Amino acid sequence: MGILNKYVIVIESDAPPQVFLNDTIPKVGKVIELKTEQLPKRVDAAWLQERFSISRKTLIEKLRIFNKGTDTKHLYDPTEVIPILENLNVTSRRGAHRKK
Repeated sequence: MGILNKYVIVIESDAPPQVFLNDTIPKVGKVIELKTEQLPKRVDAAWLQERFSISRKTLIEKLRIFNKGTDTKHLYDPTEVIPILENLNVTSRRGAHRKK
């Protein structure tokens, strides 16, 4: 038997998926672990920094209009800002242009 790799699939849904431990998904593999995550109502900039590789300064600038806290304590609704940060990461991965 070869080396088994571990892959993670993230599903966002109103209802939990009908997948159970030890189920075998055809052409995918066997389910060995299930996790759920409850998002808090408000998150601070440090919490978002852990999830996205963005500097605190850039994070605060990009999410200024979504700030629910004060100017010193930046609090955000994760359901509003996570989709924005995910799209920000996709569009901002361009490097500097090089001369040929």
